[in-house]
Amino acid sequence: MSEDVTLRCQYASSLTDYSSEYGSQGSSTYDASNVLGAPGSYINGSTYGDHVSSLVFRTYGNYWNILPFHKHYRPIGHQPDWFSASDFIEIQFDDAVYPTDIRVYETFCPGGLVRILISDLGTEIPEGTPHLSRWKILWSGSSFRGEHIYTVASPKLPKHNKHSFATRRLRLEFDDKLAEYYHELDAVELVGHPWTRGIKASEYLKKRIKKAVSVSVPTNMLKNLKIDSKQVPKQKTNVELIVAKSDDSEMKINQFENLPHELIGMIIGYIRDLRDRAQVARVCALFHKIVTDETAIKELNLKPFYTKITGDALINITACYSLAITKLDLSWTGFEHSSINSQSAIEGIKSLSNLEELRCRNCQSFVHDKFLSILAAHCPNLKLLDLFRCNSFSLSSLKPLKHLNYLDISQCSDVEYCTDLESEESFFKCCQQIKWFFMGRSSHHMFGSRSYGTVAELIIRDMIQNCKDIHGVNFWRQRGIGQIFPEFVKKFGPTLKYLDLGWTGLHQSPSNWDPKNFWSLLLGSCPQLEYLALTSVNMRMDDEDIANFAKYCPNLEQLDLLGVRGFSDTGLHSLLSGCKNMKFLDLSYGKTSVDTVAQLQEMYPHCDIKHVPTILNANKVVRRNRGLDPDELETEVEPIQ
Repeated sequence: MSEDVTLRCQYASSLTDYSSEYGSQGSSTYDASNVLGAPGSYINGSTYGDHVSSLVFRTYGNYWNILPFHKHYRPIGHQPDWFSASDFIEIQFDDAVYPTDIRVYETFCPGGLVRILISDLGTEIPEGTPHLSRWKILWSGSSFRGEHIYTVASPKLPKHNKHSFATRRLRLEFDDKLAEYYHELDAVELVGHPWTRGIKASEYLKKRIKKAVSVSVPTNMLKNLKIDSKQVPKQKTNVELIVAKSDDSEMKINQFENLPHELIGMIIGYIRDLRDRAQVARVCALFHKIVTDETAIKELNLKPFYTKITGDALINITACYSLAITKLDLSWTGFEHSSINSQSAIEGIKSLSNLEELRCRNCQSFVHDKFLSILAAHCPNLKLLDLFRCNSFSLSSLKPLKHLNYLDISQCSDVEYCTDLESEESFFKCCQQIKWFFMGRSSHHMFGSRSYGTVAELIIRDMIQNCKDIHGVNFWRQRGIGQIFPEFVKKFGPTLKYLDLGWTGLHQSPSNWDPKNFWSLLLGSCPQLEYLALTSVNMRMDDEDIANFAKYCPNLEQLDLLGVRGFSDTGLHSLLSGCKNMKFLDLSYGKTSVDTVAQLQEMYPHCDIKHVPTILNANKVVRRNRGLDPDELETEVEPIQ
């Protein structure tokens, strides 16, 4: 695009929120903050490829949706067709502008951007009043798999900002299910006409405050799910269908009166968007009765509406369907400037006595000890709890949840854990039914009279002493587990289906196992394994070791050997020929050649083999086919329709 002298071009200056990151705490490698500032890889002349100075989300592709635990972790309710995001970043810029262009610099496996939202916080709305701020969709599109080139994605923005406000804060949503490998972001650039604070903004603020005070709860998001009786049609009890008789006269038929209400409710249940279902309730008294029936909604997914749902709306809808709701997804609703505060979240869950599943991913604003304590007291039947990337709470708050069998505290910070395993404060002593436990890259602090080397070692010891069986556990980026790990495998190996040991540094931890027999002892203890991640464990694995996968773990479906070396092509053939169900195999950053991967992929088409050099080689093929020098930097601005 031609540069206008009045346009302001700037890169993100601060990171206000994000959904996940591949990097470890205290390290800048693959960290979310790497998206800030100018595009380092582009400026430094680097080619397309994997750069540790980029932002990388935790997952990619569809493989995470077919893991063993996803048989229990299926999507809640109906997700609207217009919402497909799996990750997001929220960034802020120094100066507010009226956006004319947004450029997303992607260094590896581009594609996946599906929505861009803008906020008026800091412009029309002062920083001190976040509850009045708005998030509006500036652009939305479909996810796609990009070409193997350094890409500057530049979505086509509307010529005129229909929301009529300037912004200095963006929220970018990504759907990485189509990504071939980890999607990496280098920078985000915002271009637009400068905004100057003035009298108009002050007058606008007064109107917003006045409106916010005067409006009633029903005017908020999902308002029609709690319809006032005055709004229900009184003259018609049903939808009247007009049909023509043979003599051309008209006859009114109340067709819906002849259908069971249960059948009508089932039909309405296929409406994915809760807002559309709310509109159905306005059609007639019958539809209103069916839609607002206390048993109408059993699974409630509010994640797609996270920018609009209010605290009052949450309280209303959970109260309306309190007896029926067994599964609730509040993920992303508790972001920094959400209108759902701690009090409204607590009031919203108090009435859900039959709740069995609750997902609160990225809900830092209201997930804390008080919320968890009230949740445990009012929802005693809870079986699944997802607290991914929530901060500052104690696991002791969950002790009353005797039926809990799935807990995710991955990427959580400052989680408190009691070191007195024999005391009543011991988490697993109270929650002995846990079968799926995820603590990947979470940080903890301990309290109690006893001391241990690491919190991870303490947690594993607690599990060994109190749990009956474990089906899946995620120790990703948890250090210092080598000493206790053999004891863990000895007890839970026979029932393990999912095991993530990525970046755990097993090679640096003392172990009771002989290093020469480590792999045979591990695999021989876990005959039911379906997923095993050994990402960068840096322990040598020869052909005999890799052949043991097929010998001891024939049900293996996904295996991550990124960074693992020592085996030859013969060992890989033994692995793939023996593991008939293998769907995913990551051989990146090992010694396997591009030619070998191509041969294996042809011989075993049922298995998707990931190999970074192969992906980079495809990049060179693309460049040659387009008459370009594969060794020179190529940067393209690709408008997204």
